[in-house]
Amino acid sequence: MDRLMRGLKWLWGTSWPLYAALVLGANLIGAIAIMLFLRYLVPAVGYGDVSLDTTTLNAIGTSYLAFAVIIGAVVTFQLFRPVLEWQRDPDGHDPNMVRNLVMRLPVYQAAVCAAIWALGIVIAVAVAWTASGRLALITGVGIALAAMVVVLLTYLQAERIVRPVAASALARRFEDSTLEPPIKQRLRVTWVMTTAAPVAGIVLMILGHRFGYFTSNAVDILPAIIALAATALITGYVGTSLVTVSVTDPILELQTAINRVRRGDTEVEVDIYDGSEIGVLQAGFNEMMRGLKDRQRVRDLFGRYVGTEVAERALDENPELGGEDRRVAVLFIDVIGSTTFAVNHTPEEVVEELNKFFDVVVSVVHRNKGVINKFQGDAALAVFGAPLQVSDATSLALTTARELRQELRGLRLEAGIGVAAGHVVAGHIGGADRFEYTVIGDAVNTAARLTELAKDTPGRVLTNAATLRGANEAEQARWTLMKSIELRGRHQMTQLARPIRSTMADRS
Repeated sequence: MDRLMRGLKWLWGTSWPLYAALVLGANLIGAIAIMLFLRYLVPAVGYGDVSLDTTTLNAIGTSYLAFAVIIGAVVTFQLFRPVLEWQRDPDGHDPNMVRNLVMRLPVYQAAVCAAIWALGIVIAVAVAWTASGRLALITGVGIALAAMVVVLLTYLQAERIVRPVAASALARRFEDSTLEPPIKQRLRVTWVMTTAAPVAGIVLMILGHRFGYFTSNAVDILPAIIALAATALITGYVGTSLVTVSVTDPILELQTAINRVRRGDTEVEVDIYDGSEIGVLQAGFNEMMRGLKDRQRVRDLFGRYVGTEVAERALDENPELGGEDRRVAVLFIDVIGSTTFAVNHTPEEVVEELNKFFDVVVSVVHRNKGVINKFQGDAALAVFGAPLQVSDATSLALTTARELRQELRGLRLEAGIGVAAGHVVAGHIGGADRFEYTVIGDAVNTAARLTELAKDTPGRVLTNAATLRGANEAEQARWTLMKSIELRGRHQMTQLARPIRSTMADRS
């Protein structure tokens, strides 16, 4: 839609008049320049022939201007009419037809210009023939060389000015790199028509004098040679500049877009307005960015399900089934009375409160470098030390448990929290087509048993003495040891520990 609005603005604004003025201006300047050259700089033709007089010159100029302005305007309007109609009603036209037409407009415009000049050459030669055959030859060759320069400049100007409409027509996709001449051909043709053509005129002037086409001496052809040399310098510079910007402009736009991507902007796209290999590069960049955005979206979505760290590792390392022995700390948190809460509230209210609850849990766990390994209904398992190694995983897990006790206050749901540390097998468990990253070991079972006990313990946070001993001294000072009990499913005593009442320092 943005490109379409730019195209409409371009249509009703100043670009169409500018386009017409530049194309017509280039042709008029070329016509006037060649007439002045033939009238004042070309010496008289030898062997009794006469030079081109003012009447003949005026006839040639009048004929050319008439055809250039009237016929050229009519043909150009008919050529552009489908584009104008498409811009007024984009949905009423075949996009493929419009796309092909818009991308070939510079070529078509150059062809119209060449046809008009060709007709002008025929008229000029016919008029000059009445005076002399040699004069007709000189006139035809001179105008033809001028026409080559003007036709190329017309193409390069049209290609540059039509870019906004081309960008609107191509929009998001481009597949055909043959809609405009390839870059290599543009560069070569530009050199031939803007530099080689005037130089060829110099050579022809010298040869004409050498073989007696002119009655004057060598000094008399010097002004014409100087004029042609100046023309070669001017048209060569203008043509080279136009063909250069036709290549460098899209390259600079791609460079700017790439720099934006490096800074993290994934919403970057470039306009596609070139019908050659450059258009393929522009379309390829946009396609690459769409793929990058899709990959980022998958990464973000994947990370929401399995955790950012697990997702990044899976995307980077191509995970396989199996695991490794890791020493980790495990935090298990389970909502108290979730069944009763679900019975007394609507499903929407239950989901809303669970989301509020787990939003706090996820925030605190991530803040302390932990990973939410899984959600199990109204419970969650957080792991510290896998899949990414962290220093002092036990202290981080215990800190998380204490902070959760504080930050979950005020919510409608309450929970028991258990923390245990030990060796587990961490890795991808499941089948070849469906698996998940998880941790399996005694520390997970111990944390789950401690969570059950924590639901009936003041503060509702528990760990065991063995886990507490693995924490740093600062964290140990914030816990107090309790009695020893036998956990369910075990045949040995486990000494419990819970956080001490928060001090003013802790609260600050």
